[in-house]
Amino acid sequence: MDKLALLYERMKKLRESGVKMKEISEETDIASSVLSSLYSSVLPMYVNLLSSGTEPEAALDQALQQVNNVSKRKLLGCLDDLYEKVCHLEPRLISAKNGERPFLDDIEKDAVRYLPNAGIYAGLYLAYSASSFSDGLKVEPYMITSITDGNTMPKVYSQNMSGDYYVGIGLFSPFQIGYLMFNEQKRLQLALKVIYLQLPILEYPDLIKGIYMTHDYNRNPIARRILFVRQGDEIPLNEFAELRTRVISKDQIETEEERAYYDYTCHTEDIIKSMMLVSPDKNIDDLRREKRILGFL
Repeated sequence: MDKLALLYERMKKLRESGVKMKEISEETDIASSVLSSLYSSVLPMYVNLLSSGTEPEAALDQALQQVNNVSKRKLLGCLDDLYEKVCHLEPRLISAKNGERPFLDDIEKDAVRYLPNAGIYAGLYLAYSASSFSDGLKVEPYMITSITDGNTMPKVYSQNMSGDYYVGIGLFSPFQIGYLMFNEQKRLQLALKVIYLQLPILEYPDLIKGIYMTHDYNRNPIARRILFVRQGDEIPLNEFAELRTRVISKDQIETEEERAYYDYTCHTEDIIKSMMLVSPDKNIDDLRREKRILGFL
């Protein structure tokens, strides 16, 4: 049971170093609400009872009585794995004196100021853009969530063709500018997807247009037009996980709305592509060759 005390000391060190509970949650695959209960209620009382001479078993039973979302059986069953994962987490080294990450700090400060602007865009959306692998209209579910648990930016979700959903962040300013940012791959691979939104002046808009910046299946950079069409309020994440991204081929478009979305997003001039060409020279002739190749696609 002493490992519980060690776990508490390690979590304290992480929290004091600036690591957020949601970051610990993501690394340990344990809900942040459970970790918060452990850190703020169960573990400190357990350590205090141990120091006063209470037996470990009784101390844990008494500490767990404070909360209703932590199971003794599950806690002891995952304790070794939880402690190992927490020990492998490294504190964020943030030096306010040296200003090592002013860009990220500025974004977070502005995000807090802009929180009142984020709420009016919360909800479920279908996003329409050009497909990367066929002449068709890609339809992707997106969800922008309300601010919870003291987050400085709303969580945003999107679905891929395989049915997996990605979690990202949103930033909405009062200047008709919004950004949705995702990492489309697993944590060990950085593959950013950034959507720039031109926010309309009216509140709770049904239609938002923007530019979708990502990469194609060969990791070539690509930008395209995108339309967000509001479907309603946000839904539970388990229901969102059941939604799927799909592609409507050009000859299967049926409704006037889908035709209008295709005409706005899927024409040749609505997509900007670049290619990675292997060349020993890397001169202006390579740029001309790239444009000729892209003209055939």
